[in-house]
Amino acid sequence: MKKLYLLMIVTFLVAVSCTKDETSGPDTTPVTVEKENYTFLKNAGLYQKAQKDRSENYSSPFEIDGINRTGAIMEIIVSFPAGCETNKFEIIWDGTVMHSYPPQTRIFVKRTATGCVGTGETMTKVLSVDLDELIFNGNDDQLRDAIIIVSNASKKPDTQNADNVSSNK
Repeated sequence: MKKLYLLMIVTFLVAVSCTKDETSGPDTTPVTVEKENYTFLKNAGLYQKAQKDRSENYSSPFEIDGINRTGAIMEIIVSFPAGCETNKFEIIWDGTVMHSYPPQTRIFVKRTATGCVGTGETMTKVLSVDLDELIFNGNDDQLRDAIIIVSNASKKPDTQNADNVSSNK
């Protein structure tokens, strides 16, 4: 009889410990914020699409030339072919923060260009991201030290096209 009770207790503990904590996944409440030269999109579905489809077919080609971060302001320096009527940038985040030390999260940068004619020249823009407003807002103060992994949505990651990393140092 004791063995039966012990087996029931162990089974209950295993079942309880294996339940999934829904709060650790991506934030499913979409947010769109129009900024001066980009649109910030907190959207788990768009993030998953960017992660799955990242290529020059998904995003117009561009380069991430550098990331500068001072406190809560992260500047993403991008360069891209000149000669397009429109160049729109999107910063896509799924709302997920990895529970590590320091915490980490990933964003994708996507470019949509239309009306392009090849001029052979390049343009440069600085996308200034206020992390307090867009990512840290309403979250734990420990996120101020978070590492932000910035991925180019027009390139698959490999040894030539590594993702960029921003830390608060």
